[in-house]
Amino acid sequence: MTAPPVAVLGARASVALAALLVPSPNLLLAQPPRDEVASVSFVGNDAFSDSELELAVITRASSCPSLLGAVSCALGIGWGRRRSYLSPRILELDARHLRVFYQAHGYRGAAVVPEVLPADSGSVEVIFHLTEGTPFRVGEVALTGDSVPPELALDEMIPFGAGDVLSPLLLMETADTLSRVLRDAGYAWAEVLEGFRRPRGADTAFVTYRVELGPPATFGPIRVVGNRVLDRSAIVDRLPFEEGQPYSEELLRTAQRNLYELAIISRAVVMHDSASIETDSVVPIEVAVGEGDLQRLRVGGGFNSAECLNAEGRWTHRYFLGGGRILGAQVGVSNLLASSLQTALLCGQAGSGEYGRANWLARLDFSQPSLLVSDVSLSLGLFAERQSQRNVFVRDSRGLELRLGRRFGGAFAGLRFGAQLSRLDAADVTLCATFLACTPDEIEVLAGARWLAPTGLSYSRDMTDDVLNPTQGYRTLVDLEFADGITGSEYSYTRLLSDVSLFRELDPVVLALRVRAGALAAGASEDALDEAAAAPAEKRFYGGGANGVRGLAQGTLGPRTLSIPVEDLLVRRGAQREPSCLPTAIIDLTCDGTPLSGSGLFRVRPIGGLASFEASAELRFPLAGEIWGGAAFLDVGQVWPSKLEFTNLEAAPGVGVRYNTAIGPLRLDVAYSFRERQPLQVVTSQVRPFDTASDVPADRIDIGGDSGPSEPIDWVVDDDLALLGPQVPFGDEAGFSIRRFQIHFSVGQAF
Repeated sequence: MTAPPVAVLGARASVALAALLVPSPNLLLAQPPRDEVASVSFVGNDAFSDSELELAVITRASSCPSLLGAVSCALGIGWGRRRSYLSPRILELDARHLRVFYQAHGYRGAAVVPEVLPADSGSVEVIFHLTEGTPFRVGEVALTGDSVPPELALDEMIPFGAGDVLSPLLLMETADTLSRVLRDAGYAWAEVLEGFRRPRGADTAFVTYRVELGPPATFGPIRVVGNRVLDRSAIVDRLPFEEGQPYSEELLRTAQRNLYELAIISRAVVMHDSASIETDSVVPIEVAVGEGDLQRLRVGGGFNSAECLNAEGRWTHRYFLGGGRILGAQVGVSNLLASSLQTALLCGQAGSGEYGRANWLARLDFSQPSLLVSDVSLSLGLFAERQSQRNVFVRDSRGLELRLGRRFGGAFAGLRFGAQLSRLDAADVTLCATFLACTPDEIEVLAGARWLAPTGLSYSRDMTDDVLNPTQGYRTLVDLEFADGITGSEYSYTRLLSDVSLFRELDPVVLALRVRAGALAAGASEDALDEAAAAPAEKRFYGGGANGVRGLAQGTLGPRTLSIPVEDLLVRRGAQREPSCLPTAIIDLTCDGTPLSGSGLFRVRPIGGLASFEASAELRFPLAGEIWGGAAFLDVGQVWPSKLEFTNLEAAPGVGVRYNTAIGPLRLDVAYSFRERQPLQVVTSQVRPFDTASDVPADRIDIGGDSGPSEPIDWVVDDDLALLGPQVPFGDEAGFSIRRFQIHFSVGQAF
């Protein structure tokens, strides 16, 4: 038989489903609520999961969807609880919804019987008993009508074959897909019309798709409407096609996406200009846009365990000097109150002391879209910032960055060049342990103000279904950065980073996988003290934290050292009142601080590495509707001092809770580390004999201790650092320890 046009059939299906699935207001109000619904369940469903069937019914169980509501419900308080009540009329309608759902998916004989059972405290349980029945199946599939160019391979795009369940919805969706393929290939008016014939009494059907191609078409004249501020040329420059070019519906969709990249555009529609059509072979186009505010000011703030309190303000002029150009200013602060809120649940991974001071950023950005062609953009940024890596360094930078970017499909490629003048503070221990730069003059060579001018090339592709909370697809990133004298840099290095994430929905859970690896090659020996000899400390790799191996604190995966005030090594302790070391042992670097390994006096100082690897596997699952979610994960990784070795990998399993918001999930993760006690290098201050000509008596080191009388000795703390020879065992002994748990609080998924 001849199938009706797909547009007519689609309209019929939409009207029919709307009539069946949307209850009238009178029906909803006819039965006043009585018993509270404690639970809703399904019995007998094999073809579809509970979560799929829940979307087809109105009856819901009472719940506590909000954060405050969940807390009050846990305390037995009804405030914040979303209550749902039983309505027999709605229950009858839900049974009808489920039957329609099954019929639309090929189960024409499905039966649904609802049951209501009493539960605790006067509430009820609702159970839908399902008899799915035997579905109709496909007997044969054929393409008829106009001949299709063989390179389009339409027959290979039909997602079902003989023996599969005959789903009317899938039949229509497939016709739409095949029509879109033909329109993308230049046949602007192509239609694929579906139909099926089922012999009387048979359980199988003969499926046909009739193809009506129409003539090949080209793009016609382009008309722009709705623009008040934007120039017509700024809009047309964003279109990936020109008049006379072969027609493609995919290019219309790309054009619409490109227009939304102009920040001032709030609405964009690219479609056929029906009023101007004169022939089927030429398709005139209408571009309708809506413009938002010319300027925008936004402020916001946040909190996480690594940066504590933070705030940010952004001002944007979205049509600066015309042509869709954008001028933006950004001011941000972080690490606020970090030193005051040093607890595991609040700011346990933020810095303290010099590292606990507020970080800040001031930035001015200019961007030029459609540089020569529509998919190439140019941006220029000027910035000044103070940023800190906890217990590693504090960096003050001023500089500029120039970027060229090109977008194609779901991918983006970028070329960048930056020049910044940076200085490291609070990095003495790191530089001494990493580069053996332990005197003030040597430290100044590596930590003093130096020009860093890298050139970078990056490629990224995001094929996920959701930017903030993906359930399907993948993301890739490859970034290569190079700096040397030929780029104007006083540092010389090559740095490569790759990051791949994969997401698969395994209803009702989502499997998320991630692998990230990096390598850094310095321009000369790591032992040299020439300013071009080593990559700057901020370019080294540091692992662990909320977005890495979560069993460890931020930056503590990989090479570490210990720092301790030299006074704590010389002071008298214990019943014998003996110091751990004598001044002469500090001078000749033989002081052994092992007796103090469990005292809490040592401070862990990450020094980073030249190679890193991290991998994560995470199962994300719903806990309460769409608001609350959970996760179980395993992270593994390591940072190595010289090259990728894939040895001594750290593993950290954990669980987490997610509270979904419009800006992404609020995330609380708890992970466990199996890292055992390790010998670590110790860095302390060097000492020298007291000099009566240049020192004052108050400078002498007091080794008396808190429990004894003052006992100054004729030694003073020197400006040099001492890298002690004996390593000190640090960390937990083998076996379970509560101290191995690490808590992370952040916004957004880990990857």
